[in-house]
Amino acid sequence: MKVIVTSHGDFCHGILKSYQMIAGESENFYAVSLTEEGVKDYSDRLNKVLTELESEEILILTDIKGGTPYNESYQYYLTHEERVRVVAGMNLPMIIEVGINLFNDNLEILYNKALQAGLLGIEGADNGSMIENDLEF
Repeated sequence: MKVIVTSHGDFCHGILKSYQMIAGESENFYAVSLTEEGVKDYSDRLNKVLTELESEEILILTDIKGGTPYNESYQYYLTHEERVRVVAGMNLPMIIEVGINLFNDNLEILYNKALQAGLLGIEGADNGSMIENDLEF
């Protein structure tokens, strides 16, 4: 199974770099960014990666629903539903969870774990939210 992280600008490259800092290098992750070169350039680069991975199951993580990276990924998903899933709103906890479970789960389970980890990775901070022992400086 392969994972494509895709976003507006360098966000996908930065979040993948952060993942690699925590979990190490992985040849199973690909980053494709939308740049000032425009939608056609982005679409061509995304489709090149997708073509290279045409025999693989693919989980695509995008920055925001409705943006070009999501829309282009979703279009691909519609014609490859049997082996592709798309998740919008990627965050680092999501990517870490996906990376940890990449070889343990099938695509549908990994898709659901990505959704759950993404949601659980969002939390506000207030005076009562941290236990004293949770703080490490």
